Amino acid sequence: MPLGDVRVVKQDATTGNLLGGAVFRLWEETNGIPGLQPTGSDPDTPIGDACTTSADGTCTRTVPTGVYYWQETQAPPGYDLPPNPVFGALVLTEENISEGVTMTAENTLAPVSGTTACRSGGGRLRT
Repeated sequence: MPLGDVRVVKQDATTGNLLGGAVFRLWEETNGIPGLQPTGSDPDTPIGDACTTSADGTCTRTVPTGVYYWQETQAPPGYDLPPNPVFGALVLTEENISEGVTMTAENTLAPVSGTTACRSGGGRLRT
């Protein structure tokens, strides 16, 4: 059975910079219902362990032909998960197996929470 690569590339939605540290799970469409169903009485099938994007922003799995989805389970440090953390469908066929299939996934920076200023009277530490 021939194998090919299914990739996700994680990048900053504003700058396009590649992001390491995002955690993804690859799923194969196996229940005949379009879209990812990770739970329920007839879920799709998870493939392998979770994958954390490297510094080049990628996760890759080598798999047989089929329909796949990447599900982001943890955003890179400092970023929020996207509203819909499922990317795909990625359709790996006999025709595209040699080059594989790739999906780009974007994240936006998490809002910065307020900061607090600390004052010490006249430069002295009060105890």
